[in-house]
Amino acid sequence: MNRKFRKELKYKITDSDFCIINNNLRGLIKKDSNCKDDFYTISSIYFDNYNKTSYNQVKNGISERWKYRIRFYNYDDSYINLEKKSKVNGLTNKKSVKITRDDLDNILSGNVKISKDNKPLLNEFILKMKTELLRPVICIEYDRIPYVYKLGNVRITLDYNIRHTNKYNNLFNKEKRVHYLKDKILEVKYNELIPDFIRFRLELNHLEQTSYSKFNNCIDDLSRRF
Repeated sequence: MNRKFRKELKYKITDSDFCIINNNLRGLIKKDSNCKDDFYTISSIYFDNYNKTSYNQVKNGISERWKYRIRFYNYDDSYINLEKKSKVNGLTNKKSVKITRDDLDNILSGNVKISKDNKPLLNEFILKMKTELLRPVICIEYDRIPYVYKLGNVRITLDYNIRHTNKYNNLFNKEKRVHYLKDKILEVKYNELIPDFIRFRLELNHLEQTSYSKFNNCIDDLSRRF
């Protein structure tokens, strides 16, 4: 699935900010229809090469960059996506294709081949694995409260319980050992505008916009631990 580039704002928020924003949005706009409970859990396996290109692109503030990840939700292996997330001058775009659990296992073991039966994005990713030695470097999980508003394609998410592991043998086990960060992140994504009634309730004026990267912060935390 391809989407056009959209704007993405990020804010590192306090526990108090988290509660206020969540309360302000609750009942004002709807939650994502995929959110059956108050939140859902996202798991993303990120890939990088031995030169840490994706990590360094973010660290150095390169305006045009990309990264690959494999993502699933609520520890369910029936719906797994391979994604390529790109950023150009502050605008983001995401391409994705559904893969199987067998595909994931083969990717993690390096047992993958380009095939005419594969979707183009999967073949592109396999080519990067072969030519640029992409490999899994970290699995990042977090809980997300997602709000959406159709006009302007507005998506507002509150992310918390950010944690990570570099072990891939039990990814679908929610009881596995992980390392937690204390950060809470507000993300606001939209195409052209945020309606005033939403912007007012978000109370963004007192928040400081950040380029916070879960990927880089979790990699840094992993490095400190080991």
